[in-house]
Amino acid sequence: MKEKLTELLEVRKIIALVITILFFILCIMGEISPDKAFEIVLMVIAFYFAKSTALDKKK
Repeated sequence: MKEKLTELLEVRKIIALVITILFFILCIMGEISPDKAFEIVLMVIAFYFAKSTALDKKK
């Protein structure tokens, strides 16, 4: 259990989560269009998973 909590505190995961929440809030407030928010969040998540997969292959 402690290992899983430690894994959640990685910087990349925190950044991906914060950016996703930020653009979700901006979309709800009407500051940006839902299409743009979706594209940006999709890019962040795709980068995160691509980076995680590349790092896993090295191990």
